[in-house]
Amino acid sequence: MGAELSVTENEAKYLKLIYRGQCEESTKVRTTAVAKSLGVRPATVTEVIQNLSEKNLLWYRRYHGVELTKEGIAEAQKLLRKHRILEILFTDILKYNTQRACNESSKLDYHASMSLINAICKAYGHPEICPCKKVIFSDPKCKKK
Repeated sequence: MGAELSVTENEAKYLKLIYRGQCEESTKVRTTAVAKSLGVRPATVTEVIQNLSEKNLLWYRRYHGVELTKEGIAEAQKLLRKHRILEILFTDILKYNTQRACNESSKLDYHASMSLINAICKAYGHPEICPCKKVIFSDPKCKKK
């Protein structure tokens, strides 16, 4: 695969959700839980998960749940970095509360360029924690000076 994976906006939602469960909450992520969380049918979840599996972003074993690959973790961290940097902007500039900032970030994070995110990150002095108290992942192209 090339430097940039072609992940759809819908697939990005799944990656972020699975990452949060697997890596931040240390839980086994099951398709039924993903379906409930995203408000979709289990068959829809299975289809998206199979697509992500074909892109080598996760492993899926029927009835055993899903697990992100190394590549899937890296992609989810890029997506969550965008989300969390936007949360900082929304809470600081727009004075949104944490939940509203999270909701709005979820609508925009996929579409924000890494260049925009790195500019916001630099403007805020390369924050390490978002308003939700979650880690903001670093980007080698966004260096502290």
